[in-house]
Amino acid sequence: MRPAVRARLLAAIALLLLTAAQMTGPHAAAGEPGSVPFLQVRIDRVTPEIVTTTSEPVVTVTGVVLNVGDRPVRDVVVRLEDAAAVTSSEGLRTNLTGDVDQYEPVANFITLAPELPRGQAVPFTLAYPLRSAEQPSLGIEEPGVYPVMVNVNGTPDYGAPARLDDARFLLPVTGVPPDPSDDTADALTEVVPPDTSRPVRLTMLWPLADRPRLAAGAAGGTTPVRLIDDDLATSLAAGGRLDTLLSAVEFATSPQVDPDGALRDATCLAVDPDLLVTVNAMTGGYVVNDGPDAGAGTPTHPGAGKDAALAWLNRLKALAKQLCVTPTVYAQADLDALHRVGDRGLSAIATNGAGGVVDQILGIASVRGATLVGDGPLTGGAAELLATQGRTVAISAADLADRSETTSDSNEPGTPDVRPVRYTPELVAAPFDPTVGAALAGLGTEPMAPSYLDPALDVPLKHDSAVARRQDALGAMLWRGLEPGTEPRTQIVMPPLSWSVTADDARAILTAVATTINSGLAQPRPLTAVIAEAAAVPSGQSRLPGDQLGNPRGRFDDAVVSGVAGVTGRLWGLTAALTTDAQTGLTGAEYTAPLREDMLRALSQSVPADARNGLAQQRLTTVGRTVDDIFNAVTIVNPGGSYTLATERSPLPLALRNDLPVPVKVRLQVDGPPGMSVTDMGEIELPPGYLPLRVPVEVHSTQRFAVDITLRTANGLSLGESVRLSVHSNAYGKVLFFITLSAGAVLVLLAGRRLWHRFRGQPDPADLDRPDPLDVALHFDDAGTPGTKPGPT
Repeated sequence: MRPAVRARLLAAIALLLLTAAQMTGPHAAAGEPGSVPFLQVRIDRVTPEIVTTTSEPVVTVTGVVLNVGDRPVRDVVVRLEDAAAVTSSEGLRTNLTGDVDQYEPVANFITLAPELPRGQAVPFTLAYPLRSAEQPSLGIEEPGVYPVMVNVNGTPDYGAPARLDDARFLLPVTGVPPDPSDDTADALTEVVPPDTSRPVRLTMLWPLADRPRLAAGAAGGTTPVRLIDDDLATSLAAGGRLDTLLSAVEFATSPQVDPDGALRDATCLAVDPDLLVTVNAMTGGYVVNDGPDAGAGTPTHPGAGKDAALAWLNRLKALAKQLCVTPTVYAQADLDALHRVGDRGLSAIATNGAGGVVDQILGIASVRGATLVGDGPLTGGAAELLATQGRTVAISAADLADRSETTSDSNEPGTPDVRPVRYTPELVAAPFDPTVGAALAGLGTEPMAPSYLDPALDVPLKHDSAVARRQDALGAMLWRGLEPGTEPRTQIVMPPLSWSVTADDARAILTAVATTINSGLAQPRPLTAVIAEAAAVPSGQSRLPGDQLGNPRGRFDDAVVSGVAGVTGRLWGLTAALTTDAQTGLTGAEYTAPLREDMLRALSQSVPADARNGLAQQRLTTVGRTVDDIFNAVTIVNPGGSYTLATERSPLPLALRNDLPVPVKVRLQVDGPPGMSVTDMGEIELPPGYLPLRVPVEVHSTQRFAVDITLRTANGLSLGESVRLSVHSNAYGKVLFFITLSAGAVLVLLAGRRLWHRFRGQPDPADLDRPDPLDVALHFDDAGTPGTKPGPT
């Protein structure tokens, strides 16, 4: 054979061997799928969702493979692979992305299509027993949580065979059913039940919350209530997100479904006060902004959710009388950002004030003593803020980054220690596993990664199907109960507060919690027990957590924080000057409360991390304009022209105007020339409308001058615009005073001298040079002509 022919033959053989290795070898083609996608795997169903000793012994995965590329793909093949049981909490995330070396094939590749044109899809079904004496099977012999992967290979046009996509999920196995290939009489005795000798004490927080929907910049007493959109109308109606959450927990905790009350004991409703305020306002009718939230002048249209809001709220009130209820932080505000704002009053509204709102609207006594930190990490700043608000238990994500402190001796590396930690005499943290919370956050129509999660543990949520993400959540939630060596044997299940679960997701989660309790893997632990156990933690204090935790994308900018601090400070100063309107009963605090709550809504963690700062700045700008308008609504009426003061003590007439619905206490600051003094009128209570005033002044010179008048609150905040008056005074000052005094003295002396001489019968020397009045009279005749009248004859 010629060398050239031999070389071509050897190359062909090598290519065939390489292709065979890719198609039948133990692993998929090396490396991750390329940056240019060609195929996409979507898992549509996994049965059973949770494997038990009584479930079907065969695991079935169905789905489709789609050609999402720009060219046909030939030789599309698929196979199922699995990995060893997860041994650490971190493995609940790392097995779902990255390397695939841990996965082993369950069976050989199955050809789906010789060629898959672009835009086309082909279905698949992979079904294998959990264990079997006859291959193939998943080879699972013990309870645990097992990673499973659907691996797809193909050859794109103009390309080589490669792994083009995969889809991974977690399969929780609470018990191993019998081997289906064993048909002997004692097959049922071969089941492998879970270890229930050390059950996990389980607490489930079921969130009822939403993003802020009230339009920014609307002060108290504003009617009708304005919303930025009408999404709540859909969410509260039948089939909506909030209706789904409420319906699921209503059904699961009903006496018919939960006769012994185990799920009721383990579950507590986590209710956002801001949601209750919004829904309660909707029941009285409301309007919706036509465009972006831009203050009170935005065009509106009537809202459509009044009836849905009333029905949902009544259902919640009924359920709250039977189930534990605890408040979230108001509007799910970021406690770390609030600490940077540095306003203790605003922090108190967000934390201690939240329970009162929930109690008032629902007519219950909610469980106090716990603070649900929510989507963000418990940073050192957040811990300092909570420590100043009184005794509380912070339910927050454990820190997986610091392995030396978060991992106990009995746990695998990468598993957080969720035992309570006392930071200060007032503050104890009750951590939950962040990988479990993140898996729950991946459920629903809007999957997300919480801000408390280290970015290194992110998984491609948008790539995974809803079914795969549900499997991941179930596996993560059941993992601690299936790992008897993990300490401590307590667990807080904390989904994201603004949870977008579907009805199937909610059903699966609540069913899993009930199943794990009924099977003995878990015991219910009420929230009150969590608080009591945390309060009993010894007084030895741990160092505060760091401030650079979680995902930095979720941190609010310094510009937003400083803006919130500035607006809030002005609001507190104004509120201190406002009083109660006698006719309506509206107080100053009630009038400005929605604007302070707007500051908490601006810092809400319910908004996706990438959009937080933009939406916060938008709300902050709107509220800032409203606060400016409120300050400008109390002003001095500028009369124009000029005033003339008739005397040096003539009062200065003024008129004050208050366009607010509540009275305000003000002070006048009058700045005049050096020759003018003003009597301080003290605090003036200015009612809504007009108030005429006469300001006592004293002017010591005759001149035309300018008087600047400013209206301020008692603490010095300027109200409205300053007014400059042109004033003319007719007073002559001290010179006129002394001239008048001297003239008066001379007049008194002259009158006294005349009287003195008269009393002594002496003529006044001043009269000696004057003619006798009788002689003067005789000198004129009757006609008034000068002459000498004739004497008597």
